[in-house]
Amino acid sequence: MVRLPKIHIQVPGTSANLGPGFDLMGLALDLHNEFEFQFSKEITETKNELKNGNPLPFSKKEDLVEQSYRSYFSKFAPGLDIPAYHCKMTLALPLKGGLGSSASAIVAGLSLAKEVHKRLDKESLPTEQAFIQYLAEFEGHPDNTLPAYLGGFVFAYSTFGEPIRYFRKKFPSSVAIFVLTPEFAVSTEESRKTLPKSYVTSDVIFNLSRIGAWMHFLDKRKFGDLLVGLEDKMHTPYRIPSSSPLYPLADTLKQEGIGYCLSGSGPSLLLFLERKVVKTKQTELERKVEKVMMEAGIRYQFRRVKPDGMGVRIQVK
Repeated sequence: MVRLPKIHIQVPGTSANLGPGFDLMGLALDLHNEFEFQFSKEITETKNELKNGNPLPFSKKEDLVEQSYRSYFSKFAPGLDIPAYHCKMTLALPLKGGLGSSASAIVAGLSLAKEVHKRLDKESLPTEQAFIQYLAEFEGHPDNTLPAYLGGFVFAYSTFGEPIRYFRKKFPSSVAIFVLTPEFAVSTEESRKTLPKSYVTSDVIFNLSRIGAWMHFLDKRKFGDLLVGLEDKMHTPYRIPSSSPLYPLADTLKQEGIGYCLSGSGPSLLLFLERKVVKTKQTELERKVEKVMMEAGIRYQFRRVKPDGMGVRIQVK
């Protein structure tokens, strides 16, 4: 039996959609889940635990790390025995918070499997393109898993079973990003049920034009382009309707000219300020957030983050 090393995997959080890019665009953020995997001949059954000793926030049936790990071998190395592991996790991403916690688990599980495969049978490893293709297919849409794996801003798409296509760009350093995470969970599956089955042509054209503004922002780095590029008519109005506790805040941000978008299916929001005005506007922004959230009776976290340009990090010990 091949002796497997300890493998440490760190995966960034992600924000998907970014306004108009529904199921297409995502951004990696410097909030990370960490996974420490240990193998030995005495380990015959996979076991997970939190490094801080707290109970796991998910059941074995919900364990996407193990599911993706095992699915990799079914896909790329069906003849190999699958080694069990013990995993210690440090989870910074809230479950069902819209910050890519599921994607982080999938990226960790598939990346671990690839590292193990490399040591068991290097000759049968999949190509990087085949691996990325499966990474996108596993979750069903690539706007979380690809940024988590690659880092940076990623635009990814595929059509009717064609190979995944994507490009990656660096997010401009001239813009500061804040994350607001209300302390309630939103299921992506349930959130998708609120979306219409079809859209009017004018709304589709609206979103296409805003994706164009996003691309112009990434190229020219003008904050005004980002404000336009964050506008959306295809999912945000349905996920933050006027009855939503987040609606008053979204309305306030819009009136103040502060860039914002729902992160994935929510409930987290990304907020954007020009870096040059952060010193004068951050305190005011924090007060506005506090006022609206207190009036709604919602506990929350508010923090400044940076884009993560590296993606998954793998350390073999």
